[in-house]
Amino acid sequence: MKELTKDHILSSFNRLLREYQFEDISIKMIIDASGVSKSTFYRHYLDKYDVMNYNYKKKLDEWVKSQNCKSWRELYLRIFRATDLDRNREKNAFSYVGANSYSAFLYDYSYAMIEQITTKSRKKPLTREERLQLSLFCYGGIALDVDWINKKISCTTEEIAEQVYLAMPATLRDEWCNWPVEN
Repeated sequence: MKELTKDHILSSFNRLLREYQFEDISIKMIIDASGVSKSTFYRHYLDKYDVMNYNYKKKLDEWVKSQNCKSWRELYLRIFRATDLDRNREKNAFSYVGANSYSAFLYDYSYAMIEQITTKSRKKPLTREERLQLSLFCYGGIALDVDWINKKISCTTEEIAEQVYLAMPATLRDEWCNWPVEN
């Protein structure tokens, strides 16, 4: 029941995000759209940033855990296909820049996920150079995604997914294991 309510709030938030830029969405709007009480909202989420970030985390974790997703290349294709299907929601999510922004969360979560998966896969930590390359890759991948969403770059989902895969640090590209990684 708890997950159903959490997902219902998330679905309501996503409907709002398709129509409004992130900074224009209030907790009251989310509560009204989902039909839950304020206390129910706060039982599941800290704030509207938490809802937005949970959205990405949930989807990414589902894809990575999927037995059908067996490589970074496949994951990037799933990400860009989902983005293309819900471009306006993504565009509105990226509209806010600053503390707690979607971009900042994407960077932190993506970096940690890639680091944990590759470290588990090869059973050794990233080198200093790989950490620098991974940081550059994550920042660049997010910027590329924003440009593609805003149609500053014209290419298919398959083309952009392939380019992101090829931009991944070469030493990490073929490392893959199930997520989440145990601590």
